Amino acid sequence: MIVGAALLVGATVVILGACVLLILAVVAVRARRHSRTQRDEMLLSPLRPPLITVASGEDDDGAAAEQLTWATGVSRAVLDRNIVEMLTKIRGVPAEQLVHVLEVHGAVDTAVAEMSSRSTVKRARAAQLLGLARAGHTVPLLIEALGDEAVEVRNSAAYALGLIGDPVAAGPVLAAIGAPERGLPAATAAEALQSMGVGISEVLRDGMADANARTRMVAAHLSGERSFTRGLPELRRLLDADPDLTVRETSATAIGRLGRGEDAGILVRHTAASEPLALRRACVIALGDLGEAEAIPALAALLDDSDPRLAELAATALLSMGPDGRDALAGHEDEPAVRSARLMASLQKASA
Repeated sequence: MIVGAALLVGATVVILGACVLLILAVVAVRARRHSRTQRDEMLLSPLRPPLITVASGEDDDGAAAEQLTWATGVSRAVLDRNIVEMLTKIRGVPAEQLVHVLEVHGAVDTAVAEMSSRSTVKRARAAQLLGLARAGHTVPLLIEALGDEAVEVRNSAAYALGLIGDPVAAGPVLAAIGAPERGLPAATAAEALQSMGVGISEVLRDGMADANARTRMVAAHLSGERSFTRGLPELRRLLDADPDLTVRETSATAIGRLGRGEDAGILVRHTAASEPLALRRACVIALGDLGEAEAIPALAALLDDSDPRLAELAATALLSMGPDGRDALAGHEDEPAVRSARLMASLQKASA
């Protein structure tokens, strides 16, 4: 009993001691961070007026930007960090002036050098800075970083390439999605590719034939988002025969956005009961987007489908097709799917 009580007291003391040490460590970290923030504020204080002048677009004669280039030592490092943060929010001439300050300070050259650093954090930050500085000459370096061992660096490189917007990088970014073990997240790649203009249309067409399903999905999605109609043959093929359901759904959505009259039949075909439910729903939504009267009979037939959500989507599509579509709802007015579709349509109209 005595031994057990002693062990309990000892364990309690150890736990309390550990808690005290943890609290002290947290306090020390916060104190250090506060001290660093105060120091940075002090160093930046004399540079803040010209910095605000440039960032607000009021430095017509370039005098404020020139004043910023004179910063040296620790003040320059603090200023450069603030400029990088500002570049995530501003565009146009003010951004160009701030980038010039970074170039004069050697920050862009330093970022290039840090792309080969052993530190993951430094490589990632360097890639972001090169993108924010729109350093087009570093595109080959950033493309190489798409294969970095660290996903943070790969993401930063894709982000930077998207900011630079050079379509030369479109193929490597799309290919990086399916890279074994070092793949690029599909959402990151899609966001980067969105910024690369019409020059990526052929890259997307090639991507729809890629062996990797995520690559095909991104290529199909962007083709629809950017209205690249030259990709329609590939989208039809993917909808008909791709082994990946998500790719088929994405292709249906893209066809709904940029398809032609003849595509109504293709979409209708894949609303059949034998198709996966998710694909049937995607095709019904796409038919509503396409708006072809040819699809009205098929959509009307789906109002009695066993899946309530599919029936509601069919009703919504018909409501969007004008008088003929609304006429097809005759006899179904009291059905829950139609009532729900009408309610949603009225709410959307009221909020528009």
